[in-house]
Amino acid sequence: MSTTPTTLSEGWALDQAEAPIDPRATPAIQGRRDYMAGALRCLLLQKAGATREQLLAECAQFGKAVGTAAERAA
Repeated sequence: MSTTPTTLSEGWALDQAEAPIDPRATPAIQGRRDYMAGALRCLLLQKAGATREQLLAECAQFGKAVGTAAERAA
């Protein structure tokens, strides 16, 4: 994977590799951090040329996989 992601999935993997571990963060705080990081990643991808349609399609594909074996395998 390149260090410049072109999809949300690549951005997630890169963020996870670089994410500092904060044992003081509650699940709610960590959830908010993850949410805002995702929103920022989406905006940066659009700035880099990703289309709204591409990002919506990726989000819809992820949504369809929620709760499935494919999601658990990822």
